[in-house]
Amino acid sequence: MNRHGGSKFHRHEQAKRAQYIAERIRAAGHERRKLGELPDDWTALIEDFQRDFPNFAELAEVLHDHFALHAMGDGRVAWSPILLVGPAGIGKTEAARWLAARLSLPFRVIDMASTQSSSPLAGSESFWSNSEPGVVFEQLAYQPLANPVIVLDELDKTDQQRPYDPLAALYTLLEPRSARDFIDLSIRDFAIDASHVNWIATANSIESISAPLLSRMTVLHVQAPTPEQVAHIARQMYGRMRAESPWGSGFAPTLDDQVLDKLKNLPPRTLGLALKRALGRAARDERDHIRVCDLPALGSSPRKAMGFVA
Repeated sequence: MNRHGGSKFHRHEQAKRAQYIAERIRAAGHERRKLGELPDDWTALIEDFQRDFPNFAELAEVLHDHFALHAMGDGRVAWSPILLVGPAGIGKTEAARWLAARLSLPFRVIDMASTQSSSPLAGSESFWSNSEPGVVFEQLAYQPLANPVIVLDELDKTDQQRPYDPLAALYTLLEPRSARDFIDLSIRDFAIDASHVNWIATANSIESISAPLLSRMTVLHVQAPTPEQVAHIARQMYGRMRAESPWGSGFAPTLDDQVLDKLKNLPPRTLGLALKRALGRAARDERDHIRVCDLPALGSSPRKAMGFVA
């Protein structure tokens, strides 16, 4: 096929692709997308968040400010881009997941440590045979609400020395003015308003994150929870498991103190797995409560800790 013929074929394929996407958007009913709104009891939601994530007090304060402002206006759920900085395993991503669930917003996590280009965010160029739209376009075009929660996990682990900077698209997406006319690289026929996305990034430190990017986010430093706070989180998590699971009523309403003493030395992100495993073992023995012996091996050495990270 000659160059002219190849170009004509490529334009035809692009037109077919654009038509397919337009039809998919119409089928989803999202040509006129709505914004997720704050629940009437949003102040109680903030209180619940502070209870379930006691070491995220500063984030709760920032959200309280944003929610109070928007409650005076159109009532939409919105906050400026946030960067949560703190040790691994303290619940940064889980806190974002909790917020999205309680606010009934679409939710996606992008693992920035494994991202090799900007395509997960902004799509891949349409001339590639395997071109695909990025997460932002998919969330906004095919989800019912225009203000999803998107988490940029381990932002500080992104390899920016690659030929295609994985963070390049963020300079546009994190600025509301430029994000209003966001164009995915795989679908240049459509501009989409990405200015309402609720961004939360996570990092262990800010040393490797550029100043221009940091200037676009509210940087919050999160401390690891104290053992007492972890015990509190474990109680809340156990209560939610009982309330939300069909088998929950078969177990005692509270955890034994001896079990809490073991759980409080775990990173928060491992609590759910530890509790689920322990509940399974209790069920196998037809008991209505967890014993210390039901917990997975929680040795001090992370190499021996059955998938847990100390």
